Amino acid sequence: MTDIIIPKLTARNPNEWKPEPKQGLFLSIPTSIKEGFYGGGAGSGKSDVLLLYGIVHRWHEHPKFKQVFLRRTFPELRNEIIPRSRELYRKFGATLNKTEMCWTFPREDQYGTGTSTKYGPHNEGSMIFLGHCENEDDVHNYDTMQINLFTPDELTSITEWIYLYIGFQRVRSPVPELPSIIRAAGMPGGIGHTWTYKRFIKPYPKGGKIIVGRGGNKRIYIHSTLEDNTHIDPTYKQSLLGITIDAERKAKLYGDWDAYQGQVFDEFRDRKFEDEPDNAIHVVESFEIPTWWPRIVIGDWGFRAMTWIGYAAISPNRRVFIYREQHWVKTKIAEWAPHVKLYIDKENPRLIRFCKSAGQDRGQEHTIQQQIEEELGYSIELSNNSPGSRIAGKILIHEYLRWQPKLVNPTEVVPYDEEYAMWIMRNRGMTEYKSYLNSFNPTEPEKNLPKLQIFRDACPILIEAIKACSYDKPKGNKVAEDIAEFEGDDPIDGLRYLVDAAESFFDESNEEFKRVEKQEHLIQQLNSSNDWTAFYRNMHKVEVDSDENIQPIRRYRH
Repeated sequence: MTDIIIPKLTARNPNEWKPEPKQGLFLSIPTSIKEGFYGGGAGSGKSDVLLLYGIVHRWHEHPKFKQVFLRRTFPELRNEIIPRSRELYRKFGATLNKTEMCWTFPREDQYGTGTSTKYGPHNEGSMIFLGHCENEDDVHNYDTMQINLFTPDELTSITEWIYLYIGFQRVRSPVPELPSIIRAAGMPGGIGHTWTYKRFIKPYPKGGKIIVGRGGNKRIYIHSTLEDNTHIDPTYKQSLLGITIDAERKAKLYGDWDAYQGQVFDEFRDRKFEDEPDNAIHVVESFEIPTWWPRIVIGDWGFRAMTWIGYAAISPNRRVFIYREQHWVKTKIAEWAPHVKLYIDKENPRLIRFCKSAGQDRGQEHTIQQQIEEELGYSIELSNNSPGSRIAGKILIHEYLRWQPKLVNPTEVVPYDEEYAMWIMRNRGMTEYKSYLNSFNPTEPEKNLPKLQIFRDACPILIEAIKACSYDKPKGNKVAEDIAEFEGDDPIDGLRYLVDAAESFFDESNEEFKRVEKQEHLIQQLNSSNDWTAFYRNMHKVEVDSDENIQPIRRYRH
């Protein structure tokens, strides 16, 4: 890549800019590759390389060249990009139209105007627009443009719709010598994290390989971090190392796409880190679930939005295993319900729960709930959508994802009181007396952490949705507690209903678990001893002991 003379960029020569190796690799991507993504950690020179991309290739010397440099909001342009663009573009004689937010470069005489010189006052040549697109409807501001070079910066802050609309409908070139390409940059995190990850990183996480997409369009990812920028302020790395939030530090320092700023469930692990315990994992390989483990089916219905169905099994040690998911988009109930019914008939779930909105009266003869029940042949429960239930559900998900044991503070343990113990026995009976005595037993270690496990190959939609969750925008001075809505968030609502259902199920069925475990133990003994007399005697005792305590588990069927 040829060095170019532009404004103050290096300490060695204030008028020279020389790309770093990774920047040079990004700049050298052939124009036959439509999409290029330069991404990873902070401090890797992303904005600079996008601002200079057209200039390095000298496309700015052609009067019909148009580039759109995009950030999501205008304040981002005002605070970061406009000042930097002044440093870069003024040396080329470009002028900024503040109303249009457009830098216009001088038009050379050889293009036929005869009215301007290279650095003359009449700039009628190529244009670089500094645009923003905060909402998806803002894409129509670019409807009349033919863009040669589209350079969205901080790509993960915009939606896939914005990227595809501008990048594939407005990027075109009627001039053979000019390109029609997209060159983007960004870091992990934000509302666009999931689609950016799927499009550029997931196929080849290390980058550097060409991906052939729909219509034969090619794209490539170049991974970069501050280690690839020799001119970065050394104290900046120290600042990043000092970030206390694990996910944010990994995202900014290493460009780790599995850990990013704003992640709601930053305790979620789909792979194990070296410095964490063995149980710090939520995504596991599938196994054959015992037939006697109770099953729960959860659904979040939609038509234009996704319909997501999750299947979970409850283990005796109060662990939830999500072992299957199904999903449809723009599919009628009568079309997807038979696929769900096949599994329900076979597995006999103890509970089927859907979003409460399914019970709303929509002015039709049958509610969504009634339509689903008719197709499944089962009655369904509806979720609790009362005020505060979303936050409560999110907090419960955190509890089910927790893999670190709770800290027991010895100062909070109340000392044993013999006089009080005798009073409980006289006035409240032996049951509460024993309960009081048991409260002083040593706390048993939690052996079921985390409480939520997901089968890796069976539930990719749910796994990606959990990783994509970021916090909603704060309102006023209040800290954001809820999850921001995003395309594909339907499994998260399903997960809220699931953990809530599991919690209720544990409260109702603890005695049944004990009974089933005892029965399984007796069956194992029978297989070893073949003593049918002892088996029947002991089994009868288990049934008698359980009759007074066990509550019936509801199974809904028309």
